[in-house]
Amino acid sequence: MHRHSQARVVIAGAGFAALEATLALRAFSKGAVHTYLLSLQTDFVFTPASTRELFAPVPRTRWPLHELALRAGAALVPGALESVEPGNRRLITPEGDAVDYDYAIIAIGGRPEPWLTAPGLTFSGTDDVPAMGRELDRAIEQSAAGEQVRVAFVVPPGVGWVIPAYELALMARRYLNERGATEGIAIAVVTSEDAPLGVFGQGASQTVSKALADADIELHTGAIVRSWSDGRLWIVPDDSVAANVVIALPTISGPRVRGLPETPTGFVDADIDGRVRGEQRVFVAGDAGPFPVKQAGLACQQADRVAAAICVDLGLSAPTLPEWPVLRGLLWSGDGDHFLRRDLAGGRDESLGTVSVTNALWWPPGKVAGRFLTPFLHEIEALELVDVPVHH
Repeated sequence: MHRHSQARVVIAGAGFAALEATLALRAFSKGAVHTYLLSLQTDFVFTPASTRELFAPVPRTRWPLHELALRAGAALVPGALESVEPGNRRLITPEGDAVDYDYAIIAIGGRPEPWLTAPGLTFSGTDDVPAMGRELDRAIEQSAAGEQVRVAFVVPPGVGWVIPAYELALMARRYLNERGATEGIAIAVVTSEDAPLGVFGQGASQTVSKALADADIELHTGAIVRSWSDGRLWIVPDDSVAANVVIALPTISGPRVRGLPETPTGFVDADIDGRVRGEQRVFVAGDAGPFPVKQAGLACQQADRVAAAICVDLGLSAPTLPEWPVLRGLLWSGDGDHFLRRDLAGGRDESLGTVSVTNALWWPPGKVAGRFLTPFLHEIEALELVDVPVHH
C-alpha cells in the first residue's frame, strides 16, 4: 500500500470523466493523492450544449483547461495517450515520452465516425454548428425558390447518445417556422431505436413522440439506414424515406489503447467499477469504456466510482456509491426543457422512467448532472472566477 502523500494518479483526458475524476479524488482523498491531467487540449468544451448553440443563447461552453485543473487541484501535463505499459506503470505519448503513475485513469473518450455518405453533415458537436446553420439556411432558400426540401435527422445503430437528434429536429423546426419557412420543408427523424428515447422508458418515448407530432415532424423507428442515393434513405430490409438533406449522428467506436484489453469494438474492457480487466492499477471512465450508453452524466458517475475504488485501494475512506448508474437527460425542444431520469438497472424508475417539464430532477439543473463537476462549473460561472475570452 502507498503512503497517502505519495500516491500519483494520472488521468489521460480532459473531458467530463477526467475532470469529474479529478474533483472526486480531491473530495474523497482529502488531498492525500497527487492528481495529473495528461492532455493536449487547451480548453474544456461543454459539448452537450452544441445542439442549442445555433438556435438560442446558451451558458458558457468553453473554459481554459489549465484554470480548471488548477482550481480542481490537478497539475496539467501536456501530451496525448498512445499506449499503456501496466508492468512499468507508464503512460506513453506518441512522441515516446513516459508518464509514470501509481494509478492511471483512461478518460480519453471514444471516436466519433460517420455512418452515411449523403448531402448534409454528421453532427458531432460544436465544430459542426456553423455547417448546420448553412444547411438550414440553404433549405430556406430552396423552399423560397419553389423546391420541396426534406430534411432527415438520422440515428444510426451504435450511437451511444441519441438525444441530440431529437433536439436538433425540434429546434430546427422552430428555427424554420420563425423564418417563415413552414411550407415546403418537411422534417423527419429516422432512428434505429425501437421507440424514441427508449433508453429513458415509456414515459419519455410518449413525451418525445407527442412533441414531434405537434411539430409536424415524421418519426420512423426501428429504421436502420444502410445508404443514401437518389434523394432517399434506404432502410434495412426493404424500405426508404425521402431525404435530400441528411443530418446524422456519428457512431462511436473505441479508442483502441495499445497495452490494454479491449472489446471487439475497441473500447477499454473493464468491470463495473471501471477497473481494467487484469490490471489492478488502471481504470477507465467515460466513453472510452465498455458501457453501451455514452453520456456525460454517466461518465461523471463512472469517474466517481473509479475515484472511490482508488481511495479504497489506498486505505482511505470513500463513500459507498450506487452499483448501477442513474441516467439523467435534459431534452431541449425550444418549447420547454424536458428533464428525464431513469435507473438503468434496478430501482424504482426502471419500468417507466420519470419525465418533468416544469421541475428540475437534479441540482444545479443543467444539461449534465455530475456530482462534483456540475456544481464546480456552476460556482465558477456564478462567481465569475474565470474571466477569459471564448476561443473559436
